[in-house]
Amino acid sequence: MSASIEGTQVAFGISNSLKSVADDILTGIVQSASASRSINETEVQDEDGDHVAVIYHGKKNEISVDLIALSSSVTTPVPGSEVSFGTVTDIDGIAVNTGRAFITSSSSSQTGASTTTVSFTMSHYPDMGPDA
Repeated sequence: MSASIEGTQVAFGISNSLKSVADDILTGIVQSASASRSINETEVQDEDGDHVAVIYHGKKNEISVDLIALSSSVTTPVPGSEVSFGTVTDIDGIAVNTGRAFITSSSSSQTGASTTTVSFTMSHYPDMGPDA
């Protein structure tokens, strides 16, 4: 069923780009997802301890997905394996069409009378080039 938003328009649901990437890794119904950006920070102080510069380096994005698996045989994504974003160029404002991404963690959860849930996290390094 499609959503009908009344009143103030808000972002609702999970983006198609994220669903597309998740399905390329493991076919399922995405239940939740998150995307975050981070960067390393180095502060430079002079002899008196005053901050005179700050250096930002090491950009990194993390994208986490929880989904219900649609297969009766589930293989969780292997940490360290590279992720291809295919034709997807942007996930929640994060440009994923540059750099490289890797699975950093994955897990599955099963209960007797319920579905199998798979969770995985990808780290995207936007400035990383191909192997030398």
